[in-house]
Amino acid sequence: MKNKILISIAVLGISTTSLFSHGTEKHDDKKVTPSKKTEVIINDTTKYKLEKEASKKKVVNLEKKYKEINEDYLKDIKPIFQAKCFNCHSNTVNYPFYYKIPGIQEMIDKDIKEAKKHIDFSNNFPFISHETPINDIKSLKKIAQKGGMPPLKYILGHWDSKLTEADNKALLQWTKKAIDTLTKEEKEKK
Repeated sequence: MKNKILISIAVLGISTTSLFSHGTEKHDDKKVTPSKKTEVIINDTTKYKLEKEASKKKVVNLEKKYKEINEDYLKDIKPIFQAKCFNCHSNTVNYPFYYKIPGIQEMIDKDIKEAKKHIDFSNNFPFISHETPINDIKSLKKIAQKGGMPPLKYILGHWDSKLTEADNKALLQWTKKAIDTLTKEEKEKK
């Protein structure tokens, strides 16, 4: 009888969570092709690949901007992400008690792998992702405005993981400031 209940819970969990994938963000498998002035993060380092005509001054300026954005991130946003996002989007995972149930473990591992493929907060800003830092910030801004993260299937098992109004407000302020910081020179040139 006990085994039937555990199997029923596992089947219900797998079928329910399969209905709600990784959130509302839509991504395709196309590689990002940067323009001549777009920065690209190389893996998990803070080395930047800029087009050949870019000067060292631009690299230094970009690094200063990233440092400024990261300082605000560490102070205001990282605590939110640690509480709400790190289980899927970092190397710091607190597995639930039901992780060892056959089928559930594979599903959780697959979801974490998929989540980290999109964005990994393990090494602070700039994040490890398949996008550029500015696009990561724009995606996070959209999440603060429209929701979609964490996905419903995660919220069902972790009631306290939903971003609060205060979390969304802080995230929105940080993303707006970060976007302004990264686009400051472009606006001044126009």
